Amino acid sequence: MTYAVILAGGVGSRFWPFSRSFEPKQFMKVIGEASLFQTTIQRLKGLVDKRRVYIVTNSIYFYEVKAQVAKFGIPDTNIILEPQGKNTAPAVGLCAKLISRIDKDAVLLVFPSDHYIKNIGNFKKTIKKAIACAGKDFLVTIGVKPGAASTGYGYIKVGGKENGYNIVENFLEKPGLKEAEKYFKDKKFFWNSGMFAWKASVFLDEARRYLPKLYANLRLINSANDIPEIWPRIKAISIDYGIMEHSRRIALIPADFYWTDLGSWGALAEIFPKDKKGNIANSDTLNVDSHGVCIFARGNRLVSTIGVNNMVIADTPDALLVCDRNRTQDVKQLVDRLKTLKRKEHQVHLTERRPWGSFTVLQEGPGFKIKLIELASKKRLSLQRHKCRAEHWVVVSGMAKITSADKVSFVRSNESVYIPKYRKHRLENPLRIPLKIVEVQTGAYLEEDDIERFEDDFIKERR
Repeated sequence: MTYAVILAGGVGSRFWPFSRSFEPKQFMKVIGEASLFQTTIQRLKGLVDKRRVYIVTNSIYFYEVKAQVAKFGIPDTNIILEPQGKNTAPAVGLCAKLISRIDKDAVLLVFPSDHYIKNIGNFKKTIKKAIACAGKDFLVTIGVKPGAASTGYGYIKVGGKENGYNIVENFLEKPGLKEAEKYFKDKKFFWNSGMFAWKASVFLDEARRYLPKLYANLRLINSANDIPEIWPRIKAISIDYGIMEHSRRIALIPADFYWTDLGSWGALAEIFPKDKKGNIANSDTLNVDSHGVCIFARGNRLVSTIGVNNMVIADTPDALLVCDRNRTQDVKQLVDRLKTLKRKEHQVHLTERRPWGSFTVLQEGPGFKIKLIELASKKRLSLQRHKCRAEHWVVVSGMAKITSADKVSFVRSNESVYIPKYRKHRLENPLRIPLKIVEVQTGAYLEEDDIERFEDDFIKERR
């Protein structure tokens, strides 16, 4: 049978400041009403049964993935969690090992979760060709005919044909501009889409041949319970570098559909409609004598330009990016600098989503922090206490069930509760409508790690 493996553990750093470590681009609604991740699942309708769709993701994204797959009916047991990201070869190898235990003849379709594809009918025809080719024991890659001399993609060179399929000669790293121009003119070169099809057994056999240490560790994993112990021993490596650049059993199926991997702001700018001056905007903008400007905003702020050209402007409540459109691939360097400087802007937005809802930092300064907390229907926070801060909660809408020490009370809109330091407490939403409260924290230390938890619904559920 055919299975789908969706890779959803990436950070998407080139989409900063929209994409953050704890809220990466695949879970964002970049285009339309569904996230890129959800759109990836939607494309599989008619190709793979929902019970055979597997998602590999970082453990920190478990609840986000669970929430986003809920409407598709994909079982929680199909969400495979990596304790740490190890690149694509370990992630796919892990799924190949686990799936082959229940179906030794399984064919795996491997898809990144952040691609944009048009013409879904042709996409499905291409994937069906790939499935048939994988049945002949090939490692099958989907190649995209270059639309430009791009330095942002890896390339694949094909040779002759065998049984109607293109035989791959080489996988090539992202080239410089001169090499990319040569590849673009040569009909033997394709962009590497990162989409694959193969039998689980064939992939594991090639892993045994070319990545013996990875294979040896995968053999020790017989269920999801074994992953935390074995995973630290595994070294990070990509499928391309670890297997595809060495294997002699690779076939390529050309993509007969529009594809982009949305690997940068420049790629996103290609798919949005432009005005007469080549400007793109997904928000409230006003441009005067500006050309080729791409403005993306996350919020309600007006963004205006005068006399600027060929720029990407990405605006969020806590960070603004202004970038030459020809250098959008370099955003990753900026994110690396943020990490080195230990700036939180690479990790989180001012609004942070949680399994129980979300919170937004409205203002903070020495000795205080003000948050807007939204608690979803029938959810509750952990039973906890703080050593360094006190909290004052004001209910804005809904009704709060509050445990403070041994006392339980119901607090309604325009009422408030004070929680001193060291007191055990819990916030709960007993209603079917969202609960919104304003939380005012005071104290010498106000970071999120000043929480001592005694009971936590979500840690228990995750186990």
